[in-house]
Amino acid sequence: MSDKTKDTEISPRGVLLALITRKPWLIPFIYYIYTYSGLRLNELKELMNLKTLIIRRALWWLTKYGIVEKSGEKYIVTEKYRKILEELLLNYCTTGKTHVLRIGKTYFVAIIRKTRISTYTIPSDILDKLVEMETNVQIEFTAKDLSDALGIPIKLAQKTLKLKQILSECRKK
Repeated sequence: MSDKTKDTEISPRGVLLALITRKPWLIPFIYYIYTYSGLRLNELKELMNLKTLIIRRALWWLTKYGIVEKSGEKYIVTEKYRKILEELLLNYCTTGKTHVLRIGKTYFVAIIRKTRISTYTIPSDILDKLVEMETNVQIEFTAKDLSDALGIPIKLAQKTLKLKQILSECRKK
């Protein structure tokens, strides 16, 4: 290994964060495998109600980067990623088939559907501005109100309102 390679070696935390930010659809898989202390392929299929092909693809990515490994019939989180996930999942919320993970100043939202996992991101400052404005005027904003007030696209405003609703459901639990 050359000196250049040693200097650019990425920490386990960096590997995990890079994978999640590039492939946020893997978030629910990481969550379930970590939370249940390992799961079989069929158990993941039952929990997530997804096609086997999607589950196999997710497990391939997670094993490729060493985040999970196969132990007997189960897939488990590797030792070097357990502590990192423990800290990361402190900023995690799930309601039904919707999973939200905050990393830095971004919320990653993953929604499990029958044939895929839909994902989107919301910058935390937009959500913070929404909460601040609603507190100041004492009314709930509509997507159009938020879009006009912040000069953001209507789709982003709708997703921000949905995220606010999801996070409030999590706080109630």
